[in-house]
Amino acid sequence: MITDVVRTATLRAGTEWRPTAGRVRATLGRHRLFCAVTVLAIVPRVFAMIGFQPALLFRLDTFDYLWGAVRVAPNPINPSGYSLFLWLLRPFHSLALIAGLQHVMGLAIAAMVYLVLYRRGVAAWLATLAAVPVLFEPGQLVLEHLIMSDLLAFFLMMASLTLLLLRRMPTAARSAAAGALMGAAALVRPTVLLLIILLPLYLLAVRGGWRRAGAALLAGVIPVAGYGLWFATVYGQFGLTNSDGLFLWSRTMSFAHCSVIRPPAHLRPLCPEAQPGGLGRLPVAKRPVPRTYLWQHDAWMWRDSPPAFAPDASAFTPANNQRARDFAVRAIKAQPLGYLGVVARGTYGSFTSHYLLRFPRQSTVLGISGRFYSYALGSVVAYTGTGQGLAHYLGWQYATRAHQPFAYLLREYQAVFHLPGVVVAVILLLGLAGIIIPRRRTAAAVLMWLSAVITIVLPVAVHEYDPRYLSPAIPLGCMAAALAFRDRRRDSLRAPVTVEPVT
Repeated sequence: MITDVVRTATLRAGTEWRPTAGRVRATLGRHRLFCAVTVLAIVPRVFAMIGFQPALLFRLDTFDYLWGAVRVAPNPINPSGYSLFLWLLRPFHSLALIAGLQHVMGLAIAAMVYLVLYRRGVAAWLATLAAVPVLFEPGQLVLEHLIMSDLLAFFLMMASLTLLLLRRMPTAARSAAAGALMGAAALVRPTVLLLIILLPLYLLAVRGGWRRAGAALLAGVIPVAGYGLWFATVYGQFGLTNSDGLFLWSRTMSFAHCSVIRPPAHLRPLCPEAQPGGLGRLPVAKRPVPRTYLWQHDAWMWRDSPPAFAPDASAFTPANNQRARDFAVRAIKAQPLGYLGVVARGTYGSFTSHYLLRFPRQSTVLGISGRFYSYALGSVVAYTGTGQGLAHYLGWQYATRAHQPFAYLLREYQAVFHLPGVVVAVILLLGLAGIIIPRRRTAAAVLMWLSAVITIVLPVAVHEYDPRYLSPAIPLGCMAAALAFRDRRRDSLRAPVTVEPVT
């Protein structure tokens, strides 16, 4: 009797399994180009995991995130969303695991790019081409291998947009889920905040109704508001950071003239000419980048800051942040054209800069000393339980151990296969052309293109260009451009393919 039951169950399972296997084969057959390219993209990621161990640790930012995962509290410089992600993984005590998960996220982002485009009528080969930068661009590979917040924010942002765009009209629940993911992304990288507003605007544009738009907006605002309340319990005021005013103040150092601004006496120490080293007395064209002013430990905001284990956080107080914000607002009001000029030049520089995100050459690593070294090593030890083999490699730019020949092969790879900034600009121009031409324009393309532009311009507007901020804009621009060449007869969802049962 037992034998009969087992035989019946086996036959039934086989009958159910064979149609499923047929569907899988049919699906792989339809997407064989993307599947083949994705398998190939695993190779450089494996090389990165072996060639640069345990991961890439970037300046002091990485150690801030690691320390925030050990002692959970709102970070005064950056929102703690990424530190909370690291906190979830802390029981494994592995930086390599974090990097590995981020590489998987990178492949998932490419799959989302392809899936959204394919479902909206873009040919499979073109949808695959749009995903190629995510799969193979060296800057993207570096972003995945960094213990930094950018990749997680990128993944959450793309997951949000995918939920919204995967169907012609998302349900209210799906809209809310998309908003919640975008809100979570904003707690990882605050430059995503504006995209929370884009989601309900998109839903209204496609006539999704106020219910869906309201659900997306409310779900996006709730995590941000909740974090702001947590921040207020620690620092006494609602917000995400104590750094937004200080970052914006450093941006104004690129154009500000206090003879024009005429600040009150308590803000004059913030004038460019009052900064140490005579930096503000230089002509505007020769002034250093904003981060030089921000991280100068002889500058006004560091002078009365008490020593702390986290050496780069002590100046970011609510009082300093408000003071810097007051100066920045006055500077922008007094010199709006100067501000717009530096933002325009910075945005242009995003496409022409020689400062690219690339795997390091070990010979360029400079050592950290003093309390900075103690903080960096202490953060790693507190998170992983050991600093064995890593201390020698701690540096201002990257901390990693290079293993040959994989590190060498990746360096040679990135010297040949990379996406120049001018190509990114052309992609964005193609996307712009697609949304200008009425017959080619779709609300989804407008959403993608605006998201790409915000991702590039906003960091420049509030501080300065960094190649880490350009990487998420590339696939968004590719998607906007690809949607301009969609097959309108197959727009939105494609008809499902049915598979006959195998007999």
